[in-house]
Amino acid sequence: MAFTVNDLQDLTRLLIERPEWLSEVRRIVLTDELLALPRELVEAQRRTDKRFAELVEIQRRNEEQLAELRRQTDARFAELAEAQRRNEEQLAELRRQTDARFAELAEAQRRNEEQLAELRRQTDARFAELAEAQRRTEERLEQLIMRFEQIQQRNDDQFADIRGRLLEIEYRNKVGAIFGGRLRRPRVVDAGDVWELLRGRLDEGEIRRIVAADLIVRGGLLPPQGEGELWLVVEVSGVIDRNDVARAAERAALLRKAGLLVVPVAAGERLTQGAMTLSEAFGVALARDGALAGWDEAMAKALSPGESRARSRGQDSGMRLE
Repeated sequence: MAFTVNDLQDLTRLLIERPEWLSEVRRIVLTDELLALPRELVEAQRRTDKRFAELVEIQRRNEEQLAELRRQTDARFAELAEAQRRNEEQLAELRRQTDARFAELAEAQRRNEEQLAELRRQTDARFAELAEAQRRTEERLEQLIMRFEQIQQRNDDQFADIRGRLLEIEYRNKVGAIFGGRLRRPRVVDAGDVWELLRGRLDEGEIRRIVAADLIVRGGLLPPQGEGELWLVVEVSGVIDRNDVARAAERAALLRKAGLLVVPVAAGERLTQGAMTLSEAFGVALARDGALAGWDEAMAKALSPGESRARSRGQDSGMRLE
C-alpha cells in the first residue's frame, strides 16, 4: 500500500496532538546504526527534528488558518446565499407585484378602450343626429329662403307693378307738362278710339298689341318739323329695361304700318344699360324726371324717307285721324 501525502498529513497531525509518540517514531525510523552515529549527526538529527517540529507547527497553524478561512468563507457564502435567497424572494415578489400591476393596467386599458369605443360610438351617433338635424335645418332654411325670395319677388313685382301704374297715372295726368315741349296740344288717346281708327287697316291681333301699350298720345307737330300729327307709344316702368324699349319699338312699328307718324317712348325712373343701348339702335326716346333723351334721333328715324312713304300711303287711304 503506497504512503500518500494525506497519510503524511494525518501522521503529522497525530504527532502534534501526541508529542510523546515522537521518541517511539524516532526509534522506529532510526536504526541502531543510526543511533550509533557520531554525536554531531545526533545533533544534526536534533536540529532536523526541531525543524520538523517547527514545520509541523507551521503546518498546524496553516491548517488552523485554512480552517478559519474555510469557516469564514462558508459563513460568507452562507450570508451571500441568504442574501441571494432574500433577493430572489424580493425579486419574485416584485415580479408578482409587477405582473399583478400589469394585469391591473391591462384590465384598465381594456376598460378604457371599451369606454373609448362606446364614447366614439355615441359621438358618431350624436354627430350623425346633428348632421341629419343640420341637413333638415338647411333644407328648411333653403325652403324658407326660397319662400322669402318668392314672396320678395312677388312683392317686388307687385311694387314694381304698382309703381309702374302710379307712374302711368302720373304720365297720363301730366302728359301736357311732359310732352308739351315736343308736340302741340298733346292728349291721351282712349283705347276705344284707337280701335275705331285702326279697324280695317290692321288685323285684330296687331290692334290688340297696340292698345296694350301703357299710354298712347297724339298731338300736332311743331315747326320746323312740319305739319300734321305725331303719335307717341309710351311704355311706362319703374326701371326701364330692354323689354320696355322693345315693346315700344314694336308697337310704334305697327302704328307706322297703319300710316301714322310715330315716336316710341320708354318712360320710368331708372334705366338699365341694355335699355340705353337698345333705345339708340331702335330709335326709342327715353323719358325720365320730366326730361326726354334721344328725342331728336327718334324723330329723325320717324321722319326717315321709308317711314314718310308709309305715312303717305296711310293718308292716301283716306284714314281720318281727328
